Amino acid sequence: MKSISSYLKKTGLLRDQRFLMFLVFILLNIVFGVITNNFFSKYNYFNMFRQAAQIIIVGCGGVLLMMTGNYDLSTGSNVAFSGVLYALLGSVYGWPLYLAAIVCVFGGLMFGVINGTLVAKFNFPPFIASLGMMYIGRGLALVACNGQSIREDMPANWSKLARGSFAGFPIPMIIMVVFMLLFMVITRKSLLGKYAMAIGGNKQAAFFSGINDKKVIFSIYIIVGALAALSGVMFASRIGAGDPRVAYGFEFDVIVAILLGGTSINGGKGTIIGMFLGAMVVTVLGNGLNMMNILAFWQQILKGLILVLAIIMNEQLSKSEVSHDTDAVSPA
Repeated sequence: MKSISSYLKKTGLLRDQRFLMFLVFILLNIVFGVITNNFFSKYNYFNMFRQAAQIIIVGCGGVLLMMTGNYDLSTGSNVAFSGVLYALLGSVYGWPLYLAAIVCVFGGLMFGVINGTLVAKFNFPPFIASLGMMYIGRGLALVACNGQSIREDMPANWSKLARGSFAGFPIPMIIMVVFMLLFMVITRKSLLGKYAMAIGGNKQAAFFSGINDKKVIFSIYIIVGALAALSGVMFASRIGAGDPRVAYGFEFDVIVAILLGGTSINGGKGTIIGMFLGAMVVTVLGNGLNMMNILAFWQQILKGLILVLAIIMNEQLSKSEVSHDTDAVSPA
């Protein structure tokens, strides 16, 4: 045990939030696997991936956004609005579902345009801008369907996107993996990812180095809006309805997943793999508690505690990294 501990300290794994989330993920699986029935079933894991996919898809853009030091509180309302719009176009008006989905993505993209304009051009704090859009988006979703969920006359292939499979794997899981791989490249290799990291690390220095921070932040808000809309389409497909009351608190699930994974709330650092692990921890926890018949009220309290702990852990590990880097360059 001592050799393992010394190895972990030597390699710095104990300071790596991704490694810590991986350990938590394994521990939760073991605990829920022991105290509940059928937790380890293929059906349950595929169901968890279907649920986590929506958080992870939005989280891919959310990581990039938080790398700049910004965030979006309107993603849950965007999900609800896009799901209602998808149901209206695909069910009530009889549009082909692929065309309805494309229109929904463009509709959700407008959330990003407004958020990006307010934050980047008019220097609104991201909290105020996205909080305003959160209320506007939820209101639009309720107005669009008179506050009633749209469930009747759904097309025969309505649920295929969220509940269908390809090569034996759930379609949402495949879409999730594609976006993860894409955004791993974007965050690590692309100019957009490098600019986002530079802006979050030191906005003034990034500006003087020639980076158009307003354009970068605006562009990333648009990406997040489009991804939230896609998630809304998948959400409506999964529950079999366009419901304006869904996805309350979704934005916080996304933020918790991002922070748990090691992306800095202050910007300058982000990780897609970490966000994936954070999202899976949140999903496994919720799934396990549901299988234990724990009331949703208690789950909300637990989510709030996890958010606070995620921020504390994020800050402490960031300080630890700075301290370690300082020690590494200090003269003997």
